[in-house]
Amino acid sequence: MRIFRTRKCVYVLPLTAFLIVLIMFFLQHHNLETVTTTQTKYDPEKQELIQVLKKAAMEDRTVILTMVDESHARPGSMLEVFLQSFEYGHGTRRFLNHLVIITMDQQAFRYCRLLHQHCIHPATFQPYFSARRPSVTSPDHTVLFSWRRNHVLIQVIELGYNIIFTETDVLWLKSPLVNFHPQYELSISCNFVNVGEGAFSVQEGGIFFMKANYVTPGFLQDWKLTKILHPNSTVDESMCATLELHKDLVDINGVRVHRIDTNHFGGFCQTYNDMLEDAYTIHANCCYDLESKVHDLKIVLDDWIRFRNRVSKSNATEKIALRWPQKCTEHTALEFS
Repeated sequence: MRIFRTRKCVYVLPLTAFLIVLIMFFLQHHNLETVTTTQTKYDPEKQELIQVLKKAAMEDRTVILTMVDESHARPGSMLEVFLQSFEYGHGTRRFLNHLVIITMDQQAFRYCRLLHQHCIHPATFQPYFSARRPSVTSPDHTVLFSWRRNHVLIQVIELGYNIIFTETDVLWLKSPLVNFHPQYELSISCNFVNVGEGAFSVQEGGIFFMKANYVTPGFLQDWKLTKILHPNSTVDESMCATLELHKDLVDINGVRVHRIDTNHFGGFCQTYNDMLEDAYTIHANCCYDLESKVHDLKIVLDDWIRFRNRVSKSNATEKIALRWPQKCTEHTALEFS
């Protein structure tokens, strides 16, 4: 009898542990659905956001987010070139079904609806978007734009969705998903360049992946708190600058950061002849004038189309000399110095 009882205990304990894990998973999933249902019922401003996220999400609850205002969403603007890159990129057209565009004003929303199926009305984030925005040529425009992005990230992460955030001045040439680590809270490309006398510049790829779990909301909330405590700080302009200058936020919250090869997320700051072969995306960084960005990104897209045509004709060894940046060379001052 003792042997029988011992064997019985050996099987009962793992079975009990399995049942506990199963119950916890069910409760967590049930709580998420309950929160979503409650917010839909009692917070009308979030109904559209919740419904659009459900429609746009991939199977693993990942959505692609970008943000635009009236300066980015008009005929001949950045938004048009951005969306065209998905059409001409290699294996990227399918991502349009998972792209959610957060519009910051009525004009941007109306124009977005003409081009894309998943556009969020500005009233969804009214408390954060209602304040008057600086001119697009003002240095404060980028700061405020990035800070409002932080509020959007928190809202979406707390709803349980993983985020691929992309700036609109990023061209999607190939699927970047292979560069994201699914177990890490943050996957990002950051190139820190020493400019002398202890100063550095931050060159970003304009795209990052953030995982929704119990860690990331705390990190984003603490990042938000740094702006309140240090209102004159410019660190909120850049996720990469935050990782470098506020390492305590990363350590305290236990955020695991996967740093992506900077050649995979290329940009105007550093160009080389084989970029179209190596890069999954191209970012118009080191350039602050929207008209110049649109002009040069159109050239990048045209070069990419010619590059793909040559590859398809087995002329992969034939190099294409980069014709960009052109107008953006006038705006190559370091972003952080």
